[in-house]
Amino acid sequence: MDKLIRVGLTKPRNQEALKILAEVTEYVTTHADVESVVVMVGRPGQCRPFVTPIGNPLDFVGMLELMKHDLFREK
Repeated sequence: MDKLIRVGLTKPRNQEALKILAEVTEYVTTHADVESVVVMVGRPGQCRPFVTPIGNPLDFVGMLELMKHDLFREK
């Protein structure tokens, strides 16, 4: 009996990222005081930021450094 080959039945690897995007969307929708959003999207060998307009680049860099510090502290 020949084996039936099926294509596309593996679970997409982006499900965790989509779950986080849904959480971010809900948070921004329910908090009227949110004024900016930064999302870093990672793929093998590539990382790309998506951000709302940045008025002060130094504030943005400072925020990224604080986030990096918090991330390393958690590990």
